[in-house]
Amino acid sequence: MSEVSPATLRRQFQWASVAAVLLHTALPFAQADQLRLEALVQEGDLILEEVATLAPSDVQLAEEGQQLVASEKTLREEVQGLNQNITEFNAAMAEQNKAVQTFQTQCPAQTNDQVLADACDKRIAQLREQANLLEDDRLQLRARQEELNARVDRQNAWGREYGKRKGVQDSHDRLNQRDSDEWLARAKQFLASEDFPTLLAHAGSPQACGADQMAEIATLNTRSSLERIQVCLRALKAGNQ
Repeated sequence: MSEVSPATLRRQFQWASVAAVLLHTALPFAQADQLRLEALVQEGDLILEEVATLAPSDVQLAEEGQQLVASEKTLREEVQGLNQNITEFNAAMAEQNKAVQTFQTQCPAQTNDQVLADACDKRIAQLREQANLLEDDRLQLRARQEELNARVDRQNAWGREYGKRKGVQDSHDRLNQRDSDEWLARAKQFLASEDFPTLLAHAGSPQACGADQMAEIATLNTRSSLERIQVCLRALKAGNQ
């Protein structure tokens, strides 16, 4: 037998709930209300079961989203740092080129001035040492740039893959939210119906359906409201069996 999804089962129980309302005129009062109650309870259980199923993925995706943002922030800072280092390197290279030009102006290829020759030899040694250091810096910057580019590519791929998973999860959450809202509207209608006090009295007025418990529903979010009403409906169902 193929597996039936919670969403499919919810649709079946929604139709059962509608059928219970339609049968109200054809069935005895107690039987019709019990059918309506039964449909609400079973559908509410399925919605809460799906909430519980979705919750771990919601938490995981929320945590992963924070990690994604933090990783992107770190990468952005590293890119800014690298760009600053490249700017500084380019400035150093410009100074080096200027120093070389000055050297070429001040130091002739041949001279009989030994003092000048010694000074020029010392200066060219310094320029060669600086050039070697700048070349090392250039290679290090290039390696950092390549490594950082690879990490940015991985970050972008992660972001795209995360976005797809988040989109699918959000669609499930929206569907569950819509079903929860629809269920709450029907459940509140049931609690406000003229027949509800009879069921309540027959069940011994369970505490879960007390005025204080029901009054707080207006201040609760959708899930908490659903859970609060579902506890009441389960108590009614147990008391009317």
